[in-house]
Amino acid sequence: MQANTKVPVDIHKTLEDNFKAIKEQGVNEICNFMLSSLRDQDLPQHIRLQYLYNVHQINQKMSLTELCNNQLELNIVNNIKYYGQDLDQLLNQMDTSLTASCEYLRPIPQILTPQWEDISPQFTIQPIWDYNINPFLFRFFLTQAQSSKLPPQDQQMILTLFKPEYKIDNDQFNNLVEHNPQLVSDIITKLHQSGVNVHEYLNYLINIKVTIQTLELVNQLTKNITLPDEFLNMFITRCIETCEEVKQNQQQLTRQVRLLSVFIKTLIKQKTFNPKRIYVELQGFCLEFSSIQEATQLFKAVKNAVQEQ
Repeated sequence: MQANTKVPVDIHKTLEDNFKAIKEQGVNEICNFMLSSLRDQDLPQHIRLQYLYNVHQINQKMSLTELCNNQLELNIVNNIKYYGQDLDQLLNQMDTSLTASCEYLRPIPQILTPQWEDISPQFTIQPIWDYNINPFLFRFFLTQAQSSKLPPQDQQMILTLFKPEYKIDNDQFNNLVEHNPQLVSDIITKLHQSGVNVHEYLNYLINIKVTIQTLELVNQLTKNITLPDEFLNMFITRCIETCEEVKQNQQQLTRQVRLLSVFIKTLIKQKTFNPKRIYVELQGFCLEFSSIQEATQLFKAVKNAVQEQ
């Protein structure tokens, strides 16, 4: 609002009369400014209420109905109590920092008399929720299983919640094998028994880091399902290659050879693995590490299994 530079001073009037004239003109200018601002629909609600109240106090005979946007503003210009509060109380209690709060004030709704209708029981719909297919709960437990060893009851919960349409990516699979190999075995077994192709997870196993958890997982799978010969051949070949990768660490190499030798010997004893298909690789492995007792025992087991065929 711009100030008016023309001050209506009459040298023939007293100072008091001139002051009254200046005051009246100032009030009129402020009133006109507020009326002009009220036509702006983007004006914040608390400012609109204050302007309406001020204009109404200045000139109570002026009709402000056309400028009102809601029932609250109509109540203000009509000097009506709103929800048991006087206008002064309503404006004084208004927090200008919460400008949007006034927009939620609405007239008291009309109370209707309810009309009840008989509903036949057979048409009553009962909401049903199957907690066994809750993917969010499954993902919650799955996240925990990737970072720590889960108790049996939590592993059983994941197995119960797991559905074939739930996918486990390569990184998740690796973490699960590291911390909960038995759970991975149960999941793959469940998928296989449901007729779902598990080749994707078997491919994960071929490329995974060879550890005691990995060997334990594959050994458990051979007891639960029939693994493809191609998978076992590729997996054992991969395990032999990992021994070549750790030759610089003699202690780790010895441990790796012992674990692998016991693992392969167990598969041969269970008749879940035919060593004849990769006999050359196995023979070379056993001869290279013949100084390790477990490798020597594996060589005898491989030789006997091939001769029996």
